[in-house]
Amino acid sequence: MSKFYRILRHEILRNNYILGNHRGFKISPFAAGMKKVSKTLGAPSSSTNLKEVLNEKIPLYYDLIREFRDEHSSSVIGQITVDDLYSGLSGVDTTVRETSEINAHSGIMYRGLTMPEIVKLLPLRGNYPSPESVFWLLLTGDIPTEVQTAALVSDWENRRERQRFSLNEARNFLLPLPKHLGPTTKLSLLLAAFDFDDKKSRSGIRGAAMSCTHWESMYEDSMDVLAIFPAIVGLVKNPDSFRNTRDSGDSVDCLMESLKKNSQEKLTVQSSTEDLLRLIILLNAYLQLDEAGGVPSSHISQIMGSCQYSPRKALAAGFLALGNEPVTGTLPQCMNFQEKVQRLLGAHRKEDILRGIVSAFMKNPSSFPGYRTSNFCDPRFLLLQEFANKINNASLHPDVQISIDISNVLQTISAPDAPRLVPEMNSLAAPLLKSNGLYDMEFNQTVICMARSMGLLASIIWSRIINLPVENPNSRSTHAYIESLRNR
Repeated sequence: MSKFYRILRHEILRNNYILGNHRGFKISPFAAGMKKVSKTLGAPSSSTNLKEVLNEKIPLYYDLIREFRDEHSSSVIGQITVDDLYSGLSGVDTTVRETSEINAHSGIMYRGLTMPEIVKLLPLRGNYPSPESVFWLLLTGDIPTEVQTAALVSDWENRRERQRFSLNEARNFLLPLPKHLGPTTKLSLLLAAFDFDDKKSRSGIRGAAMSCTHWESMYEDSMDVLAIFPAIVGLVKNPDSFRNTRDSGDSVDCLMESLKKNSQEKLTVQSSTEDLLRLIILLNAYLQLDEAGGVPSSHISQIMGSCQYSPRKALAAGFLALGNEPVTGTLPQCMNFQEKVQRLLGAHRKEDILRGIVSAFMKNPSSFPGYRTSNFCDPRFLLLQEFANKINNASLHPDVQISIDISNVLQTISAPDAPRLVPEMNSLAAPLLKSNGLYDMEFNQTVICMARSMGLLASIIWSRIINLPVENPNSRSTHAYIESLRNR
């Protein structure tokens, strides 16, 4: 370890005492009673300041990476074939992302925890974890306490209030835009045009700050944009009737208040709506490629962040690519498909008729949005199904019921030992959102953006912490590859 990093590590440890190491995950005395989380570096912190918690984790992470690279610097992680080159390197391990990953059996995981584990372990607001607790987990690897979650909720409230002056100017920016622009496009334009608050991420670099401190600027700017994001989503919904008032509570509370005040139509909100939004945000706060590939938006935002662009510009660039994600079916595509099935069924809700319709669509899986061929069902769908099962059958929305019926029919049609069509999250998320008064699926994509921003910015912050360079692979022509193989 260089002298500089030894001094840096000593100072951080001296100011933020922690007992533990990255190998044994020892629990510190002050953390008694706090939950131990797999793949968390060191002991769970007792601090209620998120930045202080990061400062506790960083020196341990430096040690982990240094030892890993010293011991395995020349070790081979995997091999790339010619087919990989022409299939987008799908499934090939080529990048480092600290906050989330894909497991073949468990699906998307945050900091080594499965989705059901996260729902069970994180502090609840209502019946599901708040976005703030999810972000705390993504950024630190710790399960936050209720006190820590409340502290982050309060921090984002204060940051939101400090930025509220900019929303009136943002409204004036949106009003003259062409009406045909979709909500996600408007959101991207707004983020790109109004990044004047994101001064810290560039000022530190221009001021010749030490590279090991660049993450602090990115952290502050990221926290600001995450705090104001619910209000921005409400503004995008309907800038004509936007009212700029203070909203309290967690991000979903703020989002709901903003939607109620800024919707042209009266928003019918059920008691389950906020729970549903918290669950959907939790399930979408990742940055990985999904199991079917695709999701270029995450890759684009990560590269923009590595190039020292502001968080808002990094998100804006990525969200422009979000329109066709995931490749297995967006919210609008899934909703349109289920409405098509409803029309084919007509008033006859008989299982044999539905079975015939599903069998016809199965002949061409690409025309079956919201479903994919796999041996395993998406755990995120199962969590949404669990949410739907809590609703009284008598009050279950027809669109939700048809989604569940299709999934049940698929189970009876598919061979038990062969890969089968299984439902993805959006096949149930779309009708659940509609049944809770959120009818505009194009707009609901901005809620997905709100969720995705947490995973993206947590990852970008960690990329700055460990000074990951911009990904810069070589590109060669087909003829050059052919010649290189001939000369072996």
